[in-house]
Amino acid sequence: MSGTNQGTEGILATIINSGSTNTSGYTVVIRNDGSASSVIRGKLDPMVETREFPPGTIDTKTLLCLLTAIGDVSAIPTALCAKPVSFATTTTISYAGKTSGDLQSIPQQASGGDQALLQESKDLYGFVQTMLSQLKINDMRVSSTQ
Repeated sequence: MSGTNQGTEGILATIINSGSTNTSGYTVVIRNDGSASSVIRGKLDPMVETREFPPGTIDTKTLLCLLTAIGDVSAIPTALCAKPVSFATTTTISYAGKTSGDLQSIPQQASGGDQALLQESKDLYGFVQTMLSQLKINDMRVSSTQ
């Protein structure tokens, strides 16, 4: 990741949102010390907004506990969801060299799968949503020139 002075050993997790027609995509890098960096990409213009959050901003103890309980984030259950092409986004998390599927597509019930993993995945997504909201990053709207 360019723009970060720390090596990958200081990074706990990375959250990426694809953005859509009406929302900006973003990347949030969370470091072990609770600091974070965000890059919000503009859709209508090449503007990029970067922000830094100081150590202790993110509750990394809880995040690490959730990630450790899941282990391999690529095993997070996701379901195929019908999403509008223009307005849909995907949100993934990378941890320990693995990347999840779309966290927004975690099913409500386990269909023959691991109920504990399903609940841990829902808990992780809830934590991510709360964290992004606290950082005022989640669902950043693209400014319109109309």
